[in-house]
Amino acid sequence: MPESTRQAHPDIPLHSWHKETTMAPEKVSVIIPVYNVAPYLAQCLDSAVNQDYDNLEIIAVDDGSTDTSLEILEAFRARHGNLLVRSTKNQGVSIARNTGLELATGEYILFVDSDDFLERQAISTCVEILGRQQVDMVFFASTVFFDGVDESLRENFRGERVPDLHGAYIPAHTFFIQSIRLKSYLMMPYLYMYRRKEFEGLRFYPEIVHEDNLFTTRLLLEKEHARIACIPDRLYNRRVRPESIMTQKKQKRHINGYLVVAQELLKIKLPPENSEAGAALNQFVQLNLLRALETCKLTYAGRLPLHVRGRLVMLFARTKIERRKVKRILFSVFPELLALRNSLRKSLHM
Repeated sequence: MPESTRQAHPDIPLHSWHKETTMAPEKVSVIIPVYNVAPYLAQCLDSAVNQDYDNLEIIAVDDGSTDTSLEILEAFRARHGNLLVRSTKNQGVSIARNTGLELATGEYILFVDSDDFLERQAISTCVEILGRQQVDMVFFASTVFFDGVDESLRENFRGERVPDLHGAYIPAHTFFIQSIRLKSYLMMPYLYMYRRKEFEGLRFYPEIVHEDNLFTTRLLLEKEHARIACIPDRLYNRRVRPESIMTQKKQKRHINGYLVVAQELLKIKLPPENSEAGAALNQFVQLNLLRALETCKLTYAGRLPLHVRGRLVMLFARTKIERRKVKRILFSVFPELLALRNSLRKSLHM
């Protein structure tokens, strides 16, 4: 269908248009890190091999699974010639994804978590937009569903961005700024497809959780001329289940993940004229530090270890803190000061 007709009906989902266009020949690399997901893995792999786009390489990296995940992968590989299986010792999702990136030869990269699954038209929709709009990445939405987890947690798991971000073909810096400003920044790497060669050296930070916060932010900010498209189409199905990173009980590694992310984000250098992006990045660094602080309180029942306080203070000191926030942050890191202040106030009014 002609572009003029497409523009006249912008309310129709983009994936309904691609079937009448000439499919781009570019190869897409689908990277799937796998670890102990036997009950869900077949559904994930089925969704990848049954896409309505043919030029795919599917790279599944088994991260030392101890269940039957590897056997499931091998059975699928026997039936599908475009599925590559690599088995490694357990090193975490970051290294599994990095292994996939090292093996990838496609023009585009798409990550899929092995307990989730794609809509059939996910890849063709993204490829069509990347080619037609000449952008470097396309962001889309997901359907979030709960599998053995209380749906009261729904507000903690978003799959859509606010409508103000949809339909934009804009600089990646601008998308980051607007996402932070609108409180709609979704960092999950399975919610976008990007051009591999434009970000050839980008890798996930190893052996931490919350690594997505760092990877996606670098993707948006480190290439000054990168451009993005953002669409409302729900191309991904995200399963929220027990014992995933986001639902498991908070531990020391969650705290360390936020602190490492903040530390690495502070290394991003932006042009001086890009003050809005710098302000948004500063805000996001502080958000990670505040999440580390809250996670620390949950993990240590309100008691903050000295070594964590030290790291928090040093990292907060490297950010620009609004005067009105200084006191709140100080009392959060050193709750004893708040108790002392309250005690002094009480004694003065006796």
